Amino acid sequence: MRAADVLTLAAVGLVVLLVSLPRLRDLALRENESDALWLTQRLSELATVREPRSVQELLEAAPDLRRQIDDAQYLEGGRLLRRHGYAFEVLAQPGAPDGSLAVRAWPWHAGRTGGSAFVWTASGGLLGSANRAGRWSGERAPPTEAGAAGEWAAVAGH
Repeated sequence: MRAADVLTLAAVGLVVLLVSLPRLRDLALRENESDALWLTQRLSELATVREPRSVQELLEAAPDLRRQIDDAQYLEGGRLLRRHGYAFEVLAQPGAPDGSLAVRAWPWHAGRTGGSAFVWTASGGLLGSANRAGRWSGERAPPTEAGAAGEWAAVAGH
């Protein structure tokens, strides 16, 4: 093979790599977000029939779901669940006088492991926020429904 042929193949390979990597990253982010939406919905279904003290306690009562998410990691004594780049929490709904539960999900590293944040409450249903500024990210930054007007919207089809 001539040097020009090798350089041409290398250039084609580089172009393919440069085009493919961002698309693969976007695909991974969308997959993480889709999984977070699915798990938030499943946790909300469980939260309507049980009153757990933590997300781990809620999942211990749901062995089928627990088997589906066997790669989950519990943090802070089971208060938080981390899976596929998202954090999940089940807690008493802030401000609810009847002790209703809320389910919250947000990216562990906004922009790198996911984007949107989700909140489910019995009174508000499933809401999503694009979280464009990365406001909700990491272990200490769970989302709340309180925020800028228009920040939260009902998640279509849920």
